[in-house]
Amino acid sequence: MNILIVDDNNLVRKLVSAMVVESGHTPIVASGHIDALESLKEQKIDLILMDIEMPEVDGFELTKIIRKTYSDWIPIIFLSGNDSDNYLSKGIDAGGDDYLTKPVKEVILGAKIKAMARISQMQRKLDEANKRLAILSNLDSLTGLYNRRALEERLAQLWDANRRQESEFSLLMIDIDHFKSFNDNYGHPKGDECLVDVSRLFNRAINRSTDFVARYGGEEFVVVLPYTPIEGARYKAKEIQLQLDKAQIPHEYSTVANHVTVSIGISSTRFGASCHGELIQQADDALYSAKDTGRNKSTIYSGEPIHGEWKKQTSL
Repeated sequence: MNILIVDDNNLVRKLVSAMVVESGHTPIVASGHIDALESLKEQKIDLILMDIEMPEVDGFELTKIIRKTYSDWIPIIFLSGNDSDNYLSKGIDAGGDDYLTKPVKEVILGAKIKAMARISQMQRKLDEANKRLAILSNLDSLTGLYNRRALEERLAQLWDANRRQESEFSLLMIDIDHFKSFNDNYGHPKGDECLVDVSRLFNRAINRSTDFVARYGGEEFVVVLPYTPIEGARYKAKEIQLQLDKAQIPHEYSTVANHVTVSIGISSTRFGASCHGELIQQADDALYSAKDTGRNKSTIYSGEPIHGEWKKQTSL
């Protein structure tokens, strides 16, 4: 571990550093708050041994600064010649984790370092588990694509960034044609396989880091295309449909083809969407039109729906 020793006394720094080396860890020394904060910026610190009585900023105040500045937990052990209960209480209130009185015995300090190392290791494992859980909570368990929650979060972020650059933003809403018939006749396990296969195909069609695919729900998917004009979105829709034609996933119960096909609704900020939610609604309106006029096609949104009818839609 990297152990930061903060003490204004040079002799104490040397003595404690020698104990840290003896315990098998790396000492990093700081004579006060400026050096300590600089060390925390420049390298990973696993444990802090903090003197309390220091000029300018004492150990209590420095601990409060560290706790406010860094969200990751770093264990802090106070070292002080004052063994009063009041000092111990103030140390815990400031954000410290333990308290040792000077002169520090090597055996005791070594034992404390071992204990903090175990706690720190457990904390790291917990943090890693929480990060994995956060990632999983944003993924659809079947397809591995972003789920609807992650779609909303990422879409909002990309929408704001795209708006600042005043670029066109496009979106595809995709629905697998006659998927209920597929499930009813081939069974749900085969239906799940179909969803996975189609998801992989959608992902292969994405070739920019800013673009992504999400499962919107059931057999509906969304392809998000920031910094993309409507012409680029139309090309991407055609590419997806061509890839499905090549894949030839059997679907003898479809009324539009003997293999799995999709209907796609396309929209773009060119049509006046004021927020990402409205853009999704426009693409959904266009998707409804594609399904209502035969399926297995892409339709560009070009007007507002009026009681379920469209002013104008352009089919591809």
